[in-house]
Amino acid sequence: MEDRIRICFIAFLFWPDVGGAQVRTEKQARQLQALGHDVTVVTFRHYRHWKRKETLDGLPVVRVSGIYRRNGQLNTGRLGYLPDLIMMFLTLWRLRHSYDVIHAFQLSVPAALIGQLTHKPVVLSIQSTGPGKAQRMQLDERGAMLMADTLTETSFLKVDLKDWAPSAGDIGHLPRLPLGKAMLNFLRKSNAFYQILSTRSYSYLSSHGFRAEQIVHIPGSVDTQRFQPAPERRPDPARPERDIICVARLDYTKGVDVLLHAWGRMLREPSEWRAHLKPRLRLVGEGVCRAQMERIVAGLGIQDSVEFLGLRTDVIQLLQQSWGFVLPSRWEGMSNALLEAMACSLPCVATRVSGSEDIISDGVNGLLVNPEQPAEMAQALRRLIEDTELAQRCGQEGRTSVVRDYQLICVVKQCLELYRCLLTRGKNRNLALAMRREK
Repeated sequence: MEDRIRICFIAFLFWPDVGGAQVRTEKQARQLQALGHDVTVVTFRHYRHWKRKETLDGLPVVRVSGIYRRNGQLNTGRLGYLPDLIMMFLTLWRLRHSYDVIHAFQLSVPAALIGQLTHKPVVLSIQSTGPGKAQRMQLDERGAMLMADTLTETSFLKVDLKDWAPSAGDIGHLPRLPLGKAMLNFLRKSNAFYQILSTRSYSYLSSHGFRAEQIVHIPGSVDTQRFQPAPERRPDPARPERDIICVARLDYTKGVDVLLHAWGRMLREPSEWRAHLKPRLRLVGEGVCRAQMERIVAGLGIQDSVEFLGLRTDVIQLLQQSWGFVLPSRWEGMSNALLEAMACSLPCVATRVSGSEDIISDGVNGLLVNPEQPAEMAQALRRLIEDTELAQRCGQEGRTSVVRDYQLICVVKQCLELYRCLLTRGKNRNLALAMRREK
């Protein structure tokens, strides 16, 4: 293969850790390998007992060490942040002759610096836009609280700031870190290019001073061969069971607390509409707020219809046998879980946040509601549960739109086009124009 490209992927989290960026990194790496390219994943060694270097089903993985706590866990807090960055830089420098392009799945100052020193192309993906300005001001002033809504006992709803701050936008939290303002200024002036997943991410980057010619829109993706409908598992509309599934971390950003309040509101409505139906909410995922979520369920008295499934390895089967899917995020970048559910032809309810508002056209291939509005979400969930025709139509249209716009192979080919443009037209700063001319 004459144009074989050697790509270094950087991921803060990677297997055995689980997260959106980890999933995106691995699926794109394996697709690139299938197309004949060489990929190495560089990640952090979050626990001292993890291997420094290994090959996972043919995918080389290099883990970067740093400062460890007494329990053997990598210190990624304020004290460990700078040593971690230095160790990442040294690792990338040591490997510099083994790759042509660096693609980091989050902001990476070491990657941008290596690109400056070696004149190699660097792409940094923006995974999350974080909270809006009003949300950010509120969080700064009052801290993070899970939603109280109708609960009378609220003392347990406080969320430790550190639990959500790392997810509060890829750029917004940088100034809070040691030397963060200097690093942000360096990134703005560097030669790195920035991959955004959603249309909202463009204004997010530009509002933080990044140049338009640095920004390239390549969305998230889903493997539509793995995630697809299974008619034999599809719920029978003639039966009363209506399982709604949510696949999300149980933390502040994902808004599962808002979903629980919406579910409680829906069940408190006059029961005639569901006299012959059995709605059940199934939550797949773990997180720092699980105990608080369980207390919300108990406080609302909805234990009989809410099930905490924890982490699961059979997510595809769970999706295929569910009636619908819900994603109640307070903010996002572009949700893998939403794309996967739509690929399985599940009708979806999601909030109007970055990514989801690109994927879903309200009432056509899913339903959109405003974030942190449990009454709106309750009505949308009810529509999905009681209106079989709407649910089936949204499910079918959802699958069609995902296959058309978000297939893994198509998105990976867009990334390859970006890499080739950077390798062959490195001096051309108007990358968007260069890529259009290639088409």
